[in-house]
Amino acid sequence: MPKHPFLFDGTWYRVDLVTVFWTLVIGAIVAITLAVVARRLDMRSPRGLQNVMEWAIEFARNMAGDTMPSERGVRFVLPFAFVTLVYLFAANWLGLIVTLEFEPAQDISWLGIHAHTVYSLLNSPTENMNMTLGLALLVWLVSHAYGLRHPWRWLKTYRNPMAIIDEVTNPLTHGMRLFGNILAGEVLIEAILKMPMLFGWVPTGLPLLIIWLLYSMFVSTIQAYIFALLLTLYIGHKDYSVAHH
Repeated sequence: MPKHPFLFDGTWYRVDLVTVFWTLVIGAIVAITLAVVARRLDMRSPRGLQNVMEWAIEFARNMAGDTMPSERGVRFVLPFAFVTLVYLFAANWLGLIVTLEFEPAQDISWLGIHAHTVYSLLNSPTENMNMTLGLALLVWLVSHAYGLRHPWRWLKTYRNPMAIIDEVTNPLTHGMRLFGNILAGEVLIEAILKMPMLFGWVPTGLPLLIIWLLYSMFVSTIQAYIFALLLTLYIGHKDYSVAHH
C-alpha cells in the first residue's frame, strides 16, 4: 500500500501532509460553494446547485428534528449538522474519484520522503483515524458545551457510572466507524487496481472494480449521514432545556 509523506516523520507528533492538505482543500471548496449559492439565491425560481443545497438543508433539519427534543436545539445544531454532512460527503467521495501516486528519484528528507518509494498524494481525509477522531472529539466538546448551559442537570446525569463509560466510548466509536469504513473501501480499490492484466492489457479486475466503486459510493454516502445523525443525537442528549427523554 502506498505511503503518505509526513512532516516531522519519525516523531510522535508527525503530520500527515496528504490528510492535512485535502482536509483544507475540501473545507475551502465546501465554504466557497456555500458562499456562492448564498450570494446567488433566487427565491422565485431556484435551480441547479441552489436546489441541491436547499434539499440538503431540509434533510439536515428533518434529521435534527427527529433527534433534538426542542426547537431551540434544532436551530442550534442545524448549521453544524448541515456543514458536517456536506463536508463528509465530499471528503468520503474524494478517494473514489481519482487516485494519484508518485515515486521520487531522490530523498526529500524534511518531508520524510524516500527515493524509490511509492507515495499516495490523493486519498479521502476520512481514511485517517486522527482526522475522524478529531472530528468526533469536536462533536463531543460541542455537546458538553451545549449541556453546560444547565450545569446542575448536566452534572446529575453522571450519578450513574455507566454514563461516564458512555462519554468515553461514544467519541471513539463515532470516529472509528467512519475511519474503518472509508479505509477499508480505499484499500480494496487499491488492491483491485494492482491486479494483473490479462494478455498484458486487459484489466482483469475491471468488473470487480466497477461493482466495488458503486458499493463504496453508497457506503461513503451512508457514513456521512450516520456521522451527522449521531452528531445531532449526542448533542440532543445534552439538551436539558426540557424534560430529558
